[in-house]
Amino acid sequence: MHHGGSMPEIWEMLTDEQKKEVALMKMDMKIQWLEIKINEMEKMIELKKKAVEHMKKFRETFQK
Repeated sequence: MHHGGSMPEIWEMLTDEQKKEVALMKMDMKIQWLEIKINEMEKMIELKKKAVEHMKKFRETFQK
């Protein structure tokens, strides 16, 4: 694990239980961040699907 600044000294003073808590917190933060990113991607996909539908409808009316 990489820690910036004076973190290594603090890290050494933590108990195994505290280290576990820190690791879990970091994982939770990463999971939350990924969930937000996935949510943003899903919204973009929905917008693109709607745009494609609009294009198809426009194409149909244009062909008539």
